[in-house]
Amino acid sequence: MIYTDNKDFYPTPRELFDKLTAGERISGRILEPSAGKGDIIRHIREKYRHSNGFRIDAIENDHRLVDALIGAGITVVWDDFLTYETYKEYDFIVMNPPFSNGVDHVLKALELTENQLSRCEIYAILNKQTIDNAYSSKRQELLQKLDRYGAEIRYISGAFTEAERKTDVEVALIHVKVEKEGAGKSIYDRIPFINARKSEEMVAEIGSALSTYVKPSEIQAKLNDIERLVLEYETACELARSTFEAIRAKASFFGYISTVNKRVSGRTSPLYSITPHAKEFTTADLSEELDRLRRGYWELILDTDEFRKMLTADAIEKLNRRIETANEMEINLPNIRMLLMALGANQRDILIESVVSIFQKITDRHMTSYSSNVHYYNGWKTNSSYKINKKIVIPIKYSHFDSWDFRDDYERINYDVRRWIDDIIKALQLIDPNVSSQFTSISRQEFENDTLRFKMFAKGTIHVWFKDAKLLAQLNYICGSHFGWIPSNGEQDRDPEAREWVAREFGDLGEVILLQEAI
Repeated sequence: MIYTDNKDFYPTPRELFDKLTAGERISGRILEPSAGKGDIIRHIREKYRHSNGFRIDAIENDHRLVDALIGAGITVVWDDFLTYETYKEYDFIVMNPPFSNGVDHVLKALELTENQLSRCEIYAILNKQTIDNAYSSKRQELLQKLDRYGAEIRYISGAFTEAERKTDVEVALIHVKVEKEGAGKSIYDRIPFINARKSEEMVAEIGSALSTYVKPSEIQAKLNDIERLVLEYETACELARSTFEAIRAKASFFGYISTVNKRVSGRTSPLYSITPHAKEFTTADLSEELDRLRRGYWELILDTDEFRKMLTADAIEKLNRRIETANEMEINLPNIRMLLMALGANQRDILIESVVSIFQKITDRHMTSYSSNVHYYNGWKTNSSYKINKKIVIPIKYSHFDSWDFRDDYERINYDVRRWIDDIIKALQLIDPNVSSQFTSISRQEFENDTLRFKMFAKGTIHVWFKDAKLLAQLNYICGSHFGWIPSNGEQDRDPEAREWVAREFGDLGEVILLQEAI
């Protein structure tokens, strides 16, 4: 059936269709906007006959061809593609538009996909001259859009020389993807980072509080991050709320039009089941979404790695518990200032806890077979107390090490061993920041640096030797002071006996100052 009086009617050969789609899978909702007698649709059905994953709409303006399409069971949804308007979302547009007006048809296809909410791919057959001879503004516009979307263009000669209706026109096969992943970026780009209103005094106070946690050279960068994160959080919350309002409005409106259009017979309105009766998005769901946003942004804002990396694992857990209290606080500059200042006021306590936590871990078995970890002394006007010995033994989960645990690379040894040693080093670094965290291998199970030596044993223990006696004494002194076993600085200043007692128990300590500046 060839209508030669239709100058634009050139049915698409199967071989050309295969070259156009180049083996790619076409599925979902498909539009054929220049359907003719349905050759492309038939090719799709034949090629994917074992798949139920597509629905095809056709557009055709020749009433004779429309009759043939409908007779073949093809859904015709419009007559002139250039005037087509729809709320449908298409996954693919596959087209062999009129050679006489291909540029308008491909531009229309691009416009349709650009107005969609979802991505769409276009496969189009064009007269090669449309691409090569861009003499008109529309052709130039088409080329600019194809370039913007990174379209693939291939040229084919003799595509219709053996076709049902023959022509020697050289064609261009176009494949273009119009993605929609940039929607989030477009929202982000509208956030007024530059023109945001802010109190300079507030920003200065936050900067002062940050000095406890970050290097002076990095304070401005962290301030910029905080200001950015606050605006991001506000935008995300507003979007979550507006989305909830839109969902609620849609559900309410759909319910209302179902009632308005209720049948007189009493039968259920055909609009009743427009949307699936899935779980309703409730106010509780919105609240949980906002809670997750708030928790996530507090974590980003309080991400003080420079401070955390100084702390032992137990001290980090305690710091995290403090920070968790912020999860219910709204995110804004005043609250950030308040929380940073509160954490700063407790910073020395956090640092002391970091030192004390490793002391407690080492000594918590001093009443067992590992009692050699400590030795006792008479606490200052108290019952007997204890200090860490020069050599200690640490059990690791009461297990035996496998042969692969004994390596000559410190970074690759058993994780639990390395965590123990790293925590000891961190505690010592708070007293003397020059303590190194690097270790040299003595054997496959033994390592040392200027401060510590340790050895792993197959039965599941680590033996640790403190090589710096003065540093160990300072560690014991700080922890003894924390527990009240040692006379205070004031008592030592006033009481010679107290000074003599400290000198006798701890030797020449020098100046014992826990690192108070985090950076």
